[in-house]
Amino acid sequence: MSLRLLALCLIAFPLAAENIRLIRFAESDPFRMGDVTSRRIVHPGLGAKKTTLNLSVSKPGAEFAQHVHDYSDDTILVLDGEVNLRQGDSLRLFKTGQCAFVPTGQIHGTVTAGKKEATMISFQNPPDLILYSGARDSKKTGIAPKGLITPNAVKYVNFGKKNGMFSGPVEGSLRATGTHRKLKPGEKFHLSFADGGEGIFFIWRGAIRANEFKAGERDTIFVQGKAELEIVADGATELIQILAP
Repeated sequence: MSLRLLALCLIAFPLAAENIRLIRFAESDPFRMGDVTSRRIVHPGLGAKKTTLNLSVSKPGAEFAQHVHDYSDDTILVLDGEVNLRQGDSLRLFKTGQCAFVPTGQIHGTVTAGKKEATMISFQNPPDLILYSGARDSKKTGIAPKGLITPNAVKYVNFGKKNGMFSGPVEGSLRATGTHRKLKPGEKFHLSFADGGEGIFFIWRGAIRANEFKAGERDTIFVQGKAELEIVADGATELIQILAP
């Protein structure tokens, strides 16, 4: 192949496409904490270095055991239902469309409130390699987590009322931003990713086209490294975007 032809191929099929991955929800792996079996969607096993994405469906009264991330921030979004954030003996209720930003070192867990299941997603920045091993499961080990319970350290945000960024420097999140997007049919947006950056696009409702990929409900687009991404909504769509530069 001539150098000229090789150059034309690189223009037509940019290497950045290799940095964009479609993750079907069915491909996610289960892990258990306390009474709750969750799914890890984006995690270090896929090469993630700056962010993770987990999904939990928790029955009433079920507890995601209290734990501490030694070097990671944790952001928990309630997509449906009601959940109490537990810190020691204290409980703080947050519901559909609300999220909690938990800084590094703060003790936390969740207990599902109400009379129906709760659906949550969470992302840790950077990934907590120990979380998926079960070693942080205080209900399993019988050892209370060692960490902080600092008044007002956890920040609560009503992301459901925002069509835009809900988690960032204002909430204390310096490692990643979270954005809630409500897209009309055919609405599109474009993002550029620099070397070393990571991005997650989790589809809660509806469907999107992301470059050559098509993603439906509970599917995820994972971007890692330098890339150009155009997202187009196939019908009314609601998604959560996480960017970790």
